[in-house]
Formats: sequence, C-alpha cells, structure tokens
Amino acid sequence: MTREERKRLIVLVTGANGGIGFGTCHRLLVQLSQRRPPDAQPFFTSVLPSSELPSVEPACDLTIIMACRSTQRAEEARQKFSKEASQKYPYISHTICNAGLATFSHLHFLVFFKQCFESPLKAVKHPMFNIQKVGVLSPDNLGMVWQCNIFGHYVLFRSLQPLLSAWTARCPSEPARVLWMSSLTKVATSYQASKAQLDLMVWELSKQAKANRSDVQHYIVTPGITATNVAAALLRPYILELLMIAFFYFCRFIGSPHVLFSTYKASVAASHITLTPSRYIPSTAAAHNAARAKAQNGYGATANGSTQIVFPKFSAANERWGREYVHIEPVTVWEQHPDEGARAIERCERLYQAFLEKEKAGVNGTANGHA
Repeated sequence: MTREERKRLIVLVTGANGGIGFGTCHRLLVQLSQRRPPDAQPFFTSVLPSSELPSVEPACDLTIIMACRSTQRAEEARQKFSKEASQKYPYISHTICNAGLATFSHLHFLVFFKQCFESPLKAVKHPMFNIQKVGVLSPDNLGMVWQCNIFGHYVLFRSLQPLLSAWTARCPSEPARVLWMSSLTKVATSYQASKAQLDLMVWELSKQAKANRSDVQHYIVTPGITATNVAAALLRPYILELLMIAFFYFCRFIGSPHVLFSTYKASVAASHITLTPSRYIPSTAAAHNAARAKAQNGYGATANGSTQIVFPKFSAANERWGREYVHIEPVTVWEQHPDEGARAIERCERLYQAFLEKEKAGVNGTANGHA
C-alpha cells in the first residue's frame, strides 16, 4: 500500500447540495488545496503535550461523496446507496451527518419582539418564535423530524461501519470519524428536541466506543447560528430576510460569538474536527476555551470554581469583526433522564434490525416470485 493510498481521505457528507453541507464540502476543498491547512492546525492548546505548536501538514488527497436528499428518489437511494458505496470505495474515513429537517410553519412576531426586548442574545441563540408543526409523521409512521435527523443517520452509520473500519485498518493512528451535526438552541420543539437527543446519543456512542475499543470515533459539531434553507421558507417576503440579517449583525456586534454569515465560515468546526489529528482534539469540555477568554461564558464551571468533565460539542463561532474559530460548548446531562442516550441508541438499533429484516424479506420474496 502506497503512502498516497493511506492519506487519501474519503469523506461522505449528507445534505451536501446546499446550506452547511455544501459549505463543509467547499471548506474542505479549499483547506486541502493548501500545504498546511489552517483548519488542520492544533487549536485547543491545553491538550498539547508541550508548549510548542506543531505545524500539521496532512499531505493528503480528498474524495468527497456528496449525499443529497431527493424526495422523489428517496426509496431508490435508500436501497442502493450502501451497496454502491461498498462496491465503489475501499473505505470511508469520515462521515459527516449533516442533513436535517424541521417542520417550520410560521414566525410568531409578538414572541420575537418580546424575546428581543428581554434579551437579544438569548433570542438569537434560543429562539422561541420559530413555530413548528406538531405530529408530522413519515410513511413509516415515525416522527418525520426524528426519522430524518436521528434515525436516518443512525442507519447510515451502521450501514457504513465496515467501510469506516476499513479506513482504521489502513491508518490505525487516525481512526475513522463520524461527525454528527447538532444545534446550539435549547427550545422544546421537535427539531431542537431531536438535536438534544442526538447529543446524548453521540455521548453514549463515544462512551461505548471507548469501552469496546471501537475503531470509529464520534464527535458532535454545530454550525453556530447562520441562515440556511431550513428556515428560508419563513423569511418571505424578502424584506424579512434582510431584517433577519440586520438582527444577526446587531447580535454579533453586542457580543454573540455564535452568529455567522456564510456557510463557509459556519463549517469551521466540521472542517477542523475532520482535518486535525485526533490527538489534538479535546475529549472533554474542560477549560479548553481559555485561549479565547472573550468567548468564555461560564459553561462547565461548578459552584466552587472547579471544572466539570463534560462531553464537548464543537461549535463554529466568530469574533466581533468576523474571524471564525472553533468554540466548545458542553453537552450537559439531563438530570431527569440520565440514561436517555442509551435508550435512544437501543431503540434505533431495534428499528435498524427490523429494517434489515424487512429488506431481507423483500429480496427473498422477489427471488421466490412472491413480491
């Protein structure tokens, strides 16, 4: 096996036709066109073995698999994708589970103005005014948002495990990675609830991977807050989109580090966790933002001032004048649901096995002339 074969990354990005998925593909291509990609350099200095900052030179090629969702061709893609990937590619080094869906219906302007009056920064980070439909089901009789944001990606991960393991076998020093795209917002709606459950699932997957010495690593990343197609339908007429952009600029100017104005910049966390050597990626959210004290907001600190050991969520952020960087948000424990991550994984695995049985029965039925 040649050095070039070992260093060719094969990255699968879901929802790659637009928004953060497209921005991630764009950023990876731009980064790897440079000899020493900025996103591959160590950022969280507290995890370095010495005071010196090494210069990382990946010297690798890149293949991006842009997995795009089409409602009309969804069934065909579901049946063929894993088989075609295993036939065409010898391995997959990274899977970025980015595709997402929300059932937005309208904006509640009274709530918007009330939130803005009380706290513009809270309004932009935890918006209560994006009203979503309730009870939308898929043809499988599962929650549409949950199936798209969680279960669909779990099926993809499980289906691609052999290809992910194949990469780790080629490059054991840098195990395959699965990046799960989450959210910063904490609101009791279907979209945000799915992302909160995803955080705990990934935390559990990471714990299980370490306990079982798995050859796949799991990370949570977020794009911060940026305008994408997910909420575009709410911003009509166009004047609303312009007002939203003005509101975002105002919030960034008064101190919000989470508002970004391009999908390229909003992809900085996903790009960094994809390209930087794993030994430079923090495994906890403990005090690794000290290098950027201006971004510190008290997260992760206990009452006595010590630091909690909590699972990290890597978020895109930027300085007041627009320079992007990676910020760590902690994944906090739901005290009332401490085992939620494990239960969610168990449910997904049961559904996945039922999915495989249905596929197997369909193939056998067709072969025997019964379907």
